[in-house]
Amino acid sequence: MPPPLQTIREAGIGRRTKVLMTVAAIPGVLVVALLGLRVFGLIYPFYIPTGAMAPTVSPGDRVVMEGLTFLGRKPHRGDIIVFRTDGIESLPPATMYVKRVAGEPGEHLRISDGQLYINDTRVTITNDTGKIAYSLPPQMESSGPKTDLTVPQGQYFVLGDNSTDSLDSRFWGCVPAKNVMGRIWLCYWPPQRIGAVR
Repeated sequence: MPPPLQTIREAGIGRRTKVLMTVAAIPGVLVVALLGLRVFGLIYPFYIPTGAMAPTVSPGDRVVMEGLTFLGRKPHRGDIIVFRTDGIESLPPATMYVKRVAGEPGEHLRISDGQLYINDTRVTITNDTGKIAYSLPPQMESSGPKTDLTVPQGQYFVLGDNSTDSLDSRFWGCVPAKNVMGRIWLCYWPPQRIGAVR
């Protein structure tokens, strides 16, 4: 004999309630997960104050750094990293900078006529607007920039995408791996710039 209609209706309502409760709980779980990652320094919001990395990230952008990627691998050429300036000569201590990795440990790096060469092979790094050229800021051309060197082991050579408006490894040297906090992952403000950062 089939179950009464009332029992079938109650079972349907029970399933619907469970689904709704699960859907309602998802934002709460995400918030708790994000707070946990923030507490451990694996997610960190930043305000971009300068145009050194424009147009990839521009002055006024609010972005998120994530540190999970570098738990599984080391930074690669093209990654946009956040690093602490502590111990880097001629940079203010206890400050965080954002730059793009151009040279990895042990590589011979050379910049000539705006082109990047790694181990004597021309390498192209791109962002959303195309190929990045590395020209010196006009006022810095005679300051003896570091544009032909071997990147020390355990360090990274970093550059700004807006190279004519960027003080970077060409002027103050390489970034120790221990200073790297994570990589820029997402722009969340202003609304017209929301999206992944590459």
